[in-house]
Amino acid sequence: MAKKYYVVWKGKKTGVFESWDEVKTLIQGFAGAKYKSFPTKQIAIEAYANPASVISVPKKKKPRYYVIWDGENSGIYTNWDSAQKKLKGFPRDQFKTFGSKVLAERALMEGPEKYRGKDFRKTKDLAQSEIDRIGEAISLSISVDAACNEMTGIMEYQGVWTYDKEQVLFKMGPFQGGTNNIGEFLALVHALALLQQQSDSSFARIPIYSDSRIAMGWVKSGKCKTKRTPGPKVQHLITRAEKWLLKNTFQNPIYKWETKVWGEIPADFGRK
Repeated sequence: MAKKYYVVWKGKKTGVFESWDEVKTLIQGFAGAKYKSFPTKQIAIEAYANPASVISVPKKKKPRYYVIWDGENSGIYTNWDSAQKKLKGFPRDQFKTFGSKVLAERALMEGPEKYRGKDFRKTKDLAQSEIDRIGEAISLSISVDAACNEMTGIMEYQGVWTYDKEQVLFKMGPFQGGTNNIGEFLALVHALALLQQQSDSSFARIPIYSDSRIAMGWVKSGKCKTKRTPGPKVQHLITRAEKWLLKNTFQNPIYKWETKVWGEIPADFGRK
């Protein structure tokens, strides 16, 4: 990951900093804190000296497709106000938001049953050929995810059956002094160890999904390569996970969860 430099114009202390952990302590709890990251130290120094030179480019609003399955109101709407008017007095399980037009069109045709209880807001506009190439997620699998408050470092992680997110297999935390990627790493190792404990040999082939390529790489290397300083309990869990990877082999494939097509991973904590 490329190094970043941080400017704090308003905070408990101002200046140019090289550590996000330090910046967090300077802006946390400070009303009206103003800060920004830059790719080089020189640009950061210039921005700190002349804040008026920093031009904020508004993010382009991502298109949304609102699908309503309800008789005469059925259809795909691109305007939330229009969709909301159609929804008055009707159950919300007849409605779903998509970030992909192709998936919205497919959902309208297939009906709501397949899409209930899932979040598709992060899906993206892709060509049908790309969606077909990615295919469908394997239902008989485990999905893992982590949640971490960047300001406080409070982290937790969990694993669920992909086909039924209500069946939580494990949920750990909250722990102080973690990151999302550390949580994903711990969740993957936890899932691997859980599957290996089963007496039925078929569990050794059940896939595991994660939406963190970084954590997947750490598992592959057998090492949690975080640059952060974990809290004592988190460090203990990391050490235990690394020892497990060193002493054990596994056959379970670990796959990247394709959020852009499948929506949020089933293990998502739903706090975004």
